[in-house]
Amino acid sequence: MYEYTKNWFYSSEIYRRILKYLPKNKKYNILEIGCYEGLSSCFFSDNLLDNEDSTMDCVDPFLNIIDNDHKDLLDNNEEDRFDNNIRKSKNFNKIKVHKITSDDFFKGNKKMYDFIYIDGCHTNECVKNDIENSYNFLMEGGIMWLDDYGGGTPTDNFRELVDNFINEKKCILLNKGYQVGLKK
Repeated sequence: MYEYTKNWFYSSEIYRRILKYLPKNKKYNILEIGCYEGLSSCFFSDNLLDNEDSTMDCVDPFLNIIDNDHKDLLDNNEEDRFDNNIRKSKNFNKIKVHKITSDDFFKGNKKMYDFIYIDGCHTNECVKNDIENSYNFLMEGGIMWLDDYGGGTPTDNFRELVDNFINEKKCILLNKGYQVGLKK
């Protein structure tokens, strides 16, 4: 049904654990930053948007190979695959796609979220902006999940940024491995 070139999400901690923290059929406002081909987006659509009032905002500028910090993983067809996959997802009608940067999205956003998944740009500035902006729009008791904590790039101090943020905000840690899950 879906078409993906990479299936990393299926081996992720969020895939294995998120339904423990977010039971099906409840109302959720979900934000996803960084969508790639839509594997995680479709999983959230198929599993967390069944409540008639649930919504999801997907934010990804779908940059081309030249402009992207993931250029070695791209073939410039990710946006088409995302569009095709999301249209096939169970609750596609509850999803709004924003093909802009997360910084631009947050400048105009007024919505609060129960769950935010961050897997966007991996530069220090982007990571810092994404976690701070996301936290500002995360409801009390909401969950924020960050990918690539245990990976990252050698030139960035991703882990240090995230650890400092968690300590400063006194977040409840739900998961700390390759990914970090926290509760506000």
